Amino acid sequence: MAASFRQFSDWSVCHGIAWSTSPEYLFASCSKKEDDETQRRSEKKVRIEVEFSGDYQNYQLLFTINSLTKGKGEFVEPVITTPASAQWTQVISQGNAYNYITDLTNSKLVVQSKEAVNKLGFLLSATQTKNTDAVNQTPISAVIKVFADDKVIETYNYTALPVGQVTEPVSKNLDISA
Repeated sequence: MAASFRQFSDWSVCHGIAWSTSPEYLFASCSKKEDDETQRRSEKKVRIEVEFSGDYQNYQLLFTINSLTKGKGEFVEPVITTPASAQWTQVISQGNAYNYITDLTNSKLVVQSKEAVNKLGFLLSATQTKNTDAVNQTPISAVIKVFADDKVIETYNYTALPVGQVTEPVSKNLDISA
């Protein structure tokens, strides 16, 4: 006896039943497809706050958002909210890359996502460009706080080494949904 089955190509999680026309064949199956509602609940609005100290006015900042995504990789735009008039120096929207390069005049930088996201990648680096031979200065340092739905989820510290020495940037990729 040949069994014929009705195929379901887009089942919701645990809500699909396939059966044959013969009463002796009956089974249920669940797909591994992620439920959209569950995925949306794991996305959060993200904010990055950077507080600079030391002689930060002697430094040029490079701050990059290199990944800010929701869902299954849809790009989300980041916005600089502090300093108020700041704009991204370079935007490569096809690559989800946003660069902010500036001579620091403000002790705070705040960037936030326009929408809820599940992945964030960023980089922070500073290069001393002014008063490079001054011996009585304090190298720049920064405290970087990452917020998800207004709750701190990570804190990082950055301190520049003296002129002529290589300082590693802070480069992080975070899974916000975890």
